[in-house]
Parts: sequence; C-alpha cells; structure tokens
Amino acid sequence: MIDKENITILIVDDEPEIRGLIADYLEDDEGYKVLVAEDGIDALKNVLPDNHVDLVLSDINMPRMKGFELLHEVKNRYPAIKRVLITAYNVEDYFELAMKHDVGNIFVKTTPFNFSELSTVLENLLTDDIFGADRYMQGDFKRFMFVVTRGDGLQKDADAIIDCLPPYIEKKKLELVLVELLTNAIFYGIRGEIPSKKETWDHDFELSNDDAIQIQVLWDDKKYAISINDRGGRLKKQDVLYWLHRQIGKDERGLPHGIMDSHGRGLFIARKYIDRLLINIATNSRTEIIIINYYNEEYSGFKPLYINEI
Repeated sequence: MIDKENITILIVDDEPEIRGLIADYLEDDEGYKVLVAEDGIDALKNVLPDNHVDLVLSDINMPRMKGFELLHEVKNRYPAIKRVLITAYNVEDYFELAMKHDVGNIFVKTTPFNFSELSTVLENLLTDDIFGADRYMQGDFKRFMFVVTRGDGLQKDADAIIDCLPPYIEKKKLELVLVELLTNAIFYGIRGEIPSKKETWDHDFELSNDDAIQIQVLWDDKKYAISINDRGGRLKKQDVLYWLHRQIGKDERGLPHGIMDSHGRGLFIARKYIDRLLINIATNSRTEIIIINYYNEEYSGFKPLYINEI
C-alpha cells in the first residue's frame, strides 16, 4: 500500500471534461493529490517546474505538443517521474512512437470509463509492485494454481487450465493463446531456445522446482485472468514493442513485416484474441504474462498497452 495523500499525479488533457472526470476520481475516490494542465506546454512551463510530481498521465493527441513529446521531455528533465499515456484511439498506431520514446503504458478511454483498471495501473507503477493478477480482481473471486514442468504436454496443460473457468467461456481461441504463452515461458523464458531452430528443440525434459512455470487462474463475476510466470526474466520491453509492431506494420505487398517471424507471434496472438494483455518484467529474474477477458463487451473497443519493466 502507498500513502496516496503524499503522491501527486499530473493529468494533462486538452479536453476539460475528461481532465476533470479523471481528476475528480483520483482525488475524491482514490485520495491522490492531483494537478492538471491543458496541454504539454502548460505542463512543462507552469506546473512541473514548481511542483513535486510523482506521475504524469497525459493524453496523446493534444494541440501545441503531443503526449509522446511531453513524456520525452519529462523523462529528460525529471527522470524519476512515472509516465503513462491515455488515448481514445487505436494504440497499435502508436507502437513505433512507444519504441522511440520508451513508453510501455498506454491506457485507453472506454465507455464506460474503466476507473478500476486505471487505479490498478497507476498504483502498480507508483509502487514498482507490478506483479500479481489478483489486483485486477474485484469482490470475491476464485483462484486456482498450476505448475508446468514439461515441454511435451502443453496442450493438456492448457486444457486443464481452461477447465477451471466458468463453462460459458469461449475456449477455442483461449486454448491457442495459452499454448503460445506456455511455449514462450518454458522454451524461451527458462530454456533460452533459439526461435529459428524449433526443429532441434528437445521436448522430453522436466524442469526443476525452481524453474517450473507458475500459473494462476482467477475469475470474478465480470472477468477472468490467467497469469503465467517464469523465473527467466529474458523478455525486454523494447523487444516486445518491436515484435508487436512487426505484426501490424505492412510491407509494399500489404503483408505484415513479421508474417514469417519465428518469434514474437505468440504475444501478438494473445493481444489479438484477449481483452487485456499485461507484461511484467524483472530483468533476469522474472517474467509474468497476464491475460484478462471480460465476459461481456462492457469495456470493448481499442486495447491498451501494458508493459512494465523494472
């Protein structure tokens, strides 16, 4: 837990209604100290020089200075400040800028506005306590634990995980996503296999208890979450952004640049079929992939980007 009364969040948005809506929630409901600015120039000239700020939450599309430009300046001038972007548009259009400016978190405005998710994302960043799917659950929720140690039974492992979920869950795409993510965790995260040499991989092995892949399955009355943890910590934020961008960027024939890539497609598939894909990385120590699906389309639309690296 953090002492929110001593945390200051700066909200930068040129739309007064959105700026006020978020400010009221973070100040009145969450207890943060909140400052506001109408655009990046206002933030840099009139707010940041005279105030201690712990986190900047900025819209992307603003007059005079775009959100990416603002966060670039914030990183250079105030490197201790945490940075989050927010947009109502397609986040995939910003992958290249996210790589350029080292931005891992882009929250998406939805209708209704997902205040609970925003609160969790901000608190995770402010505390550097980024791991754990349970913080995305609400009220009473179910929890199941799994351990995966072998590389030759991932389909069965995926089926066992899915069996813990409510029976009305659409399972075909989820099964594909789980096999991809389990493969990433066990073969890349732990064993460090070379993606381009899959034909040489050994599948007949058993991981030690220290190296076993840890899985949690959680669900409440609105959504379910599955977290897949490995103790390799081999993923890097810049690499994830690069792989995702290659899958959506097109060549002169109109085909994705990464259509023939042997690595990175699993994360793209997860992002495509799942409502929320969250990637948490403690370099050389731990990687956690969390997928979250809502039972209905309450928060449908463009998908956010959440990649945290500590």
